[in-house]
Amino acid sequence: MIPWLLAASASLVPSDIDVGFEPHEQTELILWLIVAAVSLIPLVIFSISYSRVRSPKLLITTLAFLLFFIKALILAMKLFMPNYVDEIWWAVAAVLDIMIISLIAYSLSRKS
Repeated sequence: MIPWLLAASASLVPSDIDVGFEPHEQTELILWLIVAAVSLIPLVIFSISYSRVRSPKLLITTLAFLLFFIKALILAMKLFMPNYVDEIWWAVAAVLDIMIISLIAYSLSRKS
């Protein structure tokens, strides 16, 4: 892991408060939030492009980025809900990954 990121995430919660996360878990959850935020950029770009052009390829790609954003939020949810059980959500994330890959492959294989 990147040492400066681990050090930065360890200081996000005061040391006298026990939130139940190890420093590496905090780093992982913060990285998933960053992934969610970054995935909003292509989602917005493809949404705007689709609203202007109305191409089915753009719609499919927009849906893929929407699923990617949802997946990142699901995996970062533990930050917001302390009693959140994430074991089942890894399986949901795997299914979402399959759907995302399939949508992008389908979009690339379609003729305009």
